[in-house]
Amino acid sequence: DQWISEGFSQYFAALYAGKSRGEDLFNQLLRRMAQWARKEGDAGPISLGYRLGHIEGDSRVFRAIVYNKSASVLHMLRRTIGDEAFFRGVRQFYFEWRFRKAGTDDVRRAFERESGRPLKGFFDTWIDGFGTPQVAVTWVTTAGAASPAVVLRVEQRGRHHEFPVTATVRYAGGDTADHQIFVSERVAEFTLPLTG
Repeated sequence: DQWISEGFSQYFAALYAGKSRGEDLFNQLLRRMAQWARKEGDAGPISLGYRLGHIEGDSRVFRAIVYNKSASVLHMLRRTIGDEAFFRGVRQFYFEWRFRKAGTDDVRRAFERESGRPLKGFFDTWIDGFGTPQVAVTWVTTAGAASPAVVLRVEQRGRHHEFPVTATVRYAGGDTADHQIFVSERVAEFTLPLTG
């Protein structure tokens, strides 16, 4: 499964760039990778590896999906299970499988063990599936309630995906608050507390 070596190397190169040159560079790199992956995302799943773009003789498809989408998926996985479980999973996978042939299921099981949660749906969607989510987002405020909040509704259209997303609340004074949410249903609602 070629995505394992290429996706991890691409993601850890971005992590290194962020550590040595700042978080802004890391976020910029991730945005570029995700943008390129979305552009070529309908060409096939990550799991096709070198076969992507082969028929058309277009190596850009291979790079966009196997390198950039794989790195983006690893970042989504990290956000889904949290930093501690993600990096424990990386170490556990590495030490268990170094110098041996490993596959996608081995990667998934390492992260499942460390996070304590099932990840088959996530891996089916992002490694064996293709494309990116098409979503409609609406929101309402409950400003008059005892605990003011924003109710965010995310509706998936087309193919079903599971994915983390950052919802940013912007206040009139310019302050912002980020909320990590995980969309796993076709229609999901999230209540985000307001502090102003």
